[in-house]
Amino acid sequence: MEIPHALWIVFLFAMGASTGSFLNVVVYRLPLELSIVRPASHCTGCKHPIAWYDNIPIISWFVLMGHCRHCRATFSFRYPFVELLTAMLFVGLYWAYFIEGVRSDMPLFGQGGYIVYSGHIIMLCALLACSLIDAEHWVIPLSVSYIAAGAGLIMSMIAPYWATIKLESPCELAPYASPGSGAAALGAAAGLVVSLLLLKFGLLKPSFAEWEQDQIDDQKEANPSGQPTAVRNDKDPAAKDSKGLSVGIDINVRREMLREVAFLAPIVSGGVIFLLVLGGGGELGRWWREIILEQKWMAGLLGSVFGFMIGGGVVWATRILGSLAFGREAMGLGDVHLMAAVGAVLGWAGATIAFFVAPFFGLGWALTRLALHRSREIPYGPFLSMGTLLVMVLYDMIIGYFAGAFTIPGTMP
Repeated sequence: MEIPHALWIVFLFAMGASTGSFLNVVVYRLPLELSIVRPASHCTGCKHPIAWYDNIPIISWFVLMGHCRHCRATFSFRYPFVELLTAMLFVGLYWAYFIEGVRSDMPLFGQGGYIVYSGHIIMLCALLACSLIDAEHWVIPLSVSYIAAGAGLIMSMIAPYWATIKLESPCELAPYASPGSGAAALGAAAGLVVSLLLLKFGLLKPSFAEWEQDQIDDQKEANPSGQPTAVRNDKDPAAKDSKGLSVGIDINVRREMLREVAFLAPIVSGGVIFLLVLGGGGELGRWWREIILEQKWMAGLLGSVFGFMIGGGVVWATRILGSLAFGREAMGLGDVHLMAAVGAVLGWAGATIAFFVAPFFGLGWALTRLALHRSREIPYGPFLSMGTLLVMVLYDMIIGYFAGAFTIPGTMP
């Protein structure tokens, strides 16, 4: 018997509010390099542990009128705001998918639809946490992006066993590889392993390594106690850290971008080589096609890997080309990892479209800062997240529009 929508909505609202409470911990502690597990929730003023009845999501903040029960220190309004926003995301995504039916062929929530929903809501929570951290500290924690990518990999391996996925369908619910994209994904993954090994053994040098060490030294000089401090994700040679110390390394950004090109070379080469060898029509190609068609979990896994590579690759290419053209870092690597995670969950098409939608959200903010004669640099994570949310809801409509736009009149779509 299918559970009524009202019960799911009540359950998901409570689950979302609780998740928002956890995200508040992540947003506060992760940039400061503090454990998100210990100590338990406590007042940052008097260090007194917060009792369970003072830690009820949304409600407790208003009951306490935004103050600590013991020392009357002020609690930021961000806490109930994030909890309510997360609860609304949980309920809103359920409403869009299972009541409004914005995604075609979505199974009922209790009959497998919860698998796609879970992967997508985990990604939205990761995007929310990264956006809040990026807006405050100008840095996107890679660990949060990796969690979202992992959720996408698991979802994609499970999804083919309950959802009818057609290789020719552009509106698939979860990433799913064709023999060609699967071969390219496998080759790119092998190339990534090669690049990481070359980096580990010093045959490749990471970009901006001197700048990062110089910034760490400045942080130690400004904070000899050794307490963790937030580090900005700003690699401008003229930048100053949170203590006002200038970064002393004179960076040749174009040289650093060439190092990143060298890191990407084995990944791109591996993808192309595997595509040519396994994606062709020879004996290996036929063997590979049989594997992809029979082993659905592998097709799902490689579809997610392909989305990860393309989602991150589009942003990384923009970063490299923009930096080479203007002689300064165009985008942060945190943005690259964020969109790679989106690709692992939504597939390569969803991540690519979201990346090109994001500038429309950031345009108003950039123009406002320009009018106020402030820095033209903006934290891009929030706008990438907004673009992703829009694409999630309108995915079928967008794909349907482009499929129709590129169909030749008189032929089958």
